[in-house]
Formats: sequence, structure tokens, C-alpha cells
Amino acid sequence: MISRNCIIYSALSVILVVYIFVMLPITASMAANDTLSGFRITLIDSINSGFVSEQNVAKQCGDINRWITSRRCADINLDSLERSLQQCDQFEHVNVYISNNRKLVIEIAPMNPVARVFDNGLSYYVNREGKRISAEPRFHIDVPVVIGHFTAQRPVTRLLPLLDYIAQNPDTDALVSTVKQQSNGDIIVVPTIRGHVINLGDSSIIDNKFQRLFTFYNKVMPVRGWETYDTISVKWRGSIVATRRNKSLQQSIIPADDQMEYVDDAGTMQGSLPDSIILKN
Repeated sequence: MISRNCIIYSALSVILVVYIFVMLPITASMAANDTLSGFRITLIDSINSGFVSEQNVAKQCGDINRWITSRRCADINLDSLERSLQQCDQFEHVNVYISNNRKLVIEIAPMNPVARVFDNGLSYYVNREGKRISAEPRFHIDVPVVIGHFTAQRPVTRLLPLLDYIAQNPDTDALVSTVKQQSNGDIIVVPTIRGHVINLGDSSIIDNKFQRLFTFYNKVMPVRGWETYDTISVKWRGSIVATRRNKSLQQSIIPADDQMEYVDDAGTMQGSLPDSIILKN
């Protein structure tokens, strides 16, 4: 004999199935034909850069204030609007949907630039993925300045380890004024201390390279003079090679850890050098 509870549960199940297959499509259709009640633009700006405003987003939507309240929910192609907004170089991520109260919701994560690039007359910002952002006079973000010609073989993203290190180390951040990439790929740092540049070579072992540089600043420059050298190179592992500004002076060799080392100039171009400080013309 079937119990009363089983009959009740079976009836409720049938009602639920009918609602799902009949009423929900009808409800969805009615909602789609409803007119939008408005819109909401949300900026997810974690660094509070001010790089993008709600007015910028509204303009990208074709002056949304004028047409939004006359449209039905069914008239809005959410995918198309989202793709269109995603093409804007100032937006990093875009999410578009219609809320339960029939509002069109547009969530924008503004681009997060990591550097300002000057490349053969072009000027733009770039994010971590290498996406370019137009540099406009009304926008300014305090990020490292990078100069050079960047290609698919030597993209600006190869500088990210250096830029990250600068951002995370206050002493280095205070030292670095500009970063340049030479035509041969060498990464050159222009410091706030005038009179010389620093050749890093590439972006490997950045911490070790700056440790050697600061050792040179503390032990050699106060003795030899801050105007003595025009280039300080830490590109070769375990060594510091400094080039004199006055090329007519004889080669000088500075002791490292109370030891005198001599390395022929030709040897400095052949990879790793001894753990010493070497000065050359």
C-alpha cells in the first residue's frame, strides 16, 4: 500500500518538473521582453590609477545614457558588447550581464601598465602581457620609462624581471631613472646619479647584478670619483667592468676582497670572469 507521504512527494515532483519545463521558459521570455531599467558601470581598479573613468566606459558603449532605457533585455547582444569593449586598449578585463532587476551591468578592470615605452617615435604604456595602451596627455601613471626598439624576438616583456625587481626594492627604485634596450639586446639602466650608465646585459640574476653594483658604489666610486667612469657593466657573472670616461688614462685594476686580479681586455668579452672588480679603458 502506497503511503500518503509518497503520494504527496510524487505530486510535488510532478509540479516541479512542469514548472521547470513550462513556466521557466515563459518567465524568461517575459523577462527578455521587459525594458531595461538602467545600467551600472563598475570599475575594478585595484591600484586606483584613475586610468579609466565611468564616462570613458559609457562613451565606448555608444553614449549608453541615451539609448539604454528604451531597449528590451532581448535586444542587447551581451557577447557582442563584451567583445567590443574588450578591444579597447584601456580595458584589461570586461564582464557584461543583465541583473535580476533588469539592469545592464558592465564590469571593467582597467589596464594595469607596468612601463611607459618610447619606441622609434611611438609612445605607449604596456601591461604584463605586452598589450599596448595608448599614451594620452590626459592620462599619466608613474611607472618606469623604457626606451628602445622592441620586436617579436626581443619584446618589451623580457624586461619584466627587471621592472618587478625595481618595484619591489626601494633602493633600486630610487636609483633607476630610465631603462633602455640597445640594438644588440643589452639592457642599459640610466641611474639618477648622473655621469654614467649601467649595462645589465640581460634580465637574469638581477639581484646579484645590483648587489655587485652597490658594492662598486660603496667601495670604489668614493675613492676613484663619481665622474671617473662612463659605463659600469655587471653583465658578466661575478665581475664589474667599468670603462673610464678619459680613454687616454692607463688601465686601472681595483682589488676585490683585498686581492689583485688582472684580466686581459679581450677576456671580458668571452663569458664569465673571475670574482673581481676590473676597470678598463
